Formats: sequence, C-alpha cells, structure tokens
Amino acid sequence: MGSTRSGRFTDYSGSRSNDGTGGASGIDRCRQAFSCALEEVELCDYFVRHSTVPPVGTELVIAHRGRLFAATTQGLKVGALPTSYNYIAACMKDEISYVGVVTASGLLPVPYVSADFTAQ
Repeated sequence: MGSTRSGRFTDYSGSRSNDGTGGASGIDRCRQAFSCALEEVELCDYFVRHSTVPPVGTELVIAHRGRLFAATTQGLKVGALPTSYNYIAACMKDEISYVGVVTASGLLPVPYVSADFTAQ
C-alpha cells in the first residue's frame, strides 16, 4: 500500500509546520517542556569517567551528536534521549536550545537518569 504524503517532516501530526505551529494540533512541540528517562547511561561519558551518575539537580543541555544526548554544561554526555524526541533535532536547527535538570538518578538495578527539559 502506498502513501499519498510527501514524506516531509511537517506531514506528521504534532510536527512543526511552516507557520511555527505543530501540525493539526496547533501546538509548537519545540517550545513544550518535557521529562524523560535517558537511555544508554552506562555507555556515556559521565558514567565512564566517574563510575557513577550525576546527582539530582545537575544542570543539563541537549547536544546533537549524531543522536540527541543530554550532557552536562561541561559537555559530558549523560544519556541519550529516547527516539520519540528525535523531532528536537529539527527544532535545534531552528536555533532553539534546551536546558534541563536531573530529577532522579541512581545505580541500582542499573544506572539510570531522568530529567526535565525546557526550551530556551
């Protein structure tokens, strides 16, 4: 079965359209705050260097390094954002940046970090 869509990013509901609003919903997802659990924490720079996770309250930014990562303000990757947030890469191309804070972290049963982010 084929598709009648153009295949552009703006074809998907909730994505940014040319007028800065999000698809059929009219909400600009790029400007919405969000919370997420980070992925691959034990493989990222912070854990490899310190053998632990950053404490609650640590400031974060989002960095696009082939994949979207939460990183410390010093540039150490803390964890990857889930792929459901891939739309943020397009937002960052529009010069929107994101800052956040670690809201939960621990080592057991596996290293984990959760964070809240907001657009700047």
